[in-house]
Amino acid sequence: MKKIAILFVALMGGMAVQAQTAYDEMVENGSFEQIEGKLKRGGGINLAVGWMSPTKTAADLFSGKVKTEWGTPDNARGKEEPYDGKNYVGIRTFSYNGKEARNYISTKLKLPLRKGAKYCVKFYVSLAEGSKYAANNIGVDFSKKQWNIDEDRSIMTATDVQHKDNPVFNGQYVWDEICGVYTATGGEKFLTIGNFTADGSTTNERLKKPKDFMGAQVVSAYYYIDNISVKMIDSEDECECQSDALEQETSIIYEEAPINAEGMKPNLIAQFTTCYFGYGDSELTASDEGHLNNIQKMLTDNTGKVMITAHLDSDEATDPKLAGLAGQRAQAAKAYLIKKGIDASRIMVEEKADEMPKDQSGTELGQAKNRRVTFTYIP
Repeated sequence: MKKIAILFVALMGGMAVQAQTAYDEMVENGSFEQIEGKLKRGGGINLAVGWMSPTKTAADLFSGKVKTEWGTPDNARGKEEPYDGKNYVGIRTFSYNGKEARNYISTKLKLPLRKGAKYCVKFYVSLAEGSKYAANNIGVDFSKKQWNIDEDRSIMTATDVQHKDNPVFNGQYVWDEICGVYTATGGEKFLTIGNFTADGSTTNERLKKPKDFMGAQVVSAYYYIDNISVKMIDSEDECECQSDALEQETSIIYEEAPINAEGMKPNLIAQFTTCYFGYGDSELTASDEGHLNNIQKMLTDNTGKVMITAHLDSDEATDPKLAGLAGQRAQAAKAYLIKKGIDASRIMVEEKADEMPKDQSGTELGQAKNRRVTFTYIP
């Protein structure tokens, strides 16, 4: 009997290990691809399998399977390609003077979190064009009990995971990663995403309405959310966040002064215009904006279109943490031109990764020259 009992305990231990392995990904339906029911209106988060609204004002669900104002990529709040799959959700994280209630999204984890265990948490946000504001303080709360507030009230609690710099997320047409490590207190069963900080402690920016957005703006910071992931890790080094990778790499940004485009033909203006970036970065510099102002004037004075071509250096092209970077660079340039009044239909984008290097020396300076976007005028 003793041998049988020992064998039984050993088998049970093995089953526990297998159970944890099976649930390495702790979030069910993290990209909102599984939907039950018909999506006909806003506030449809409950149609996404495993997800719910923890407050009275439900978050919105957007799906590529519908052609209404709740579809993707075009919808009532703007236009954005999903980060993963064909669906995403939308939440309000800040509203001036609290005019519009915040939204949150919440789900039950596949297993309770283990006390002292470390978890890598990631999700992606993109500011909708229909937002009058952008804000910071977007993050994750883990809890043992489900939030269930039957009124239009914000959830005020500690934020367990947010971006290490907690910036104002003002990027449109681009997905920003929020990533961090959470050490469990033990027994947490629920994950909630939103802003858990008071308005007075939330940094915000007021934005101009993009000229190509024809819908009604919301007086809030409205974000699309996609690709939510929680995985157990043995050490913090296993949680590879884009913000950490940028600190480890070179910050050299190659610069060329914007040309004097007065009297130049549009094809030459485009040919001699280039925007450069830091490693793993898609943020425009002041120099980049000077170059883009030449492109904006060229398009204003002429009837043609422009092709924006995004390039990576050879290290970026092979770095799995930087997937999608070329597209983010092209979209950053496109978004700037749209804000300057150029219609989106006149701007095309393409990605060339490291296929067309400007410098093949392999030096640090040479690599900096390859991190760029270039332009082609199309009559």
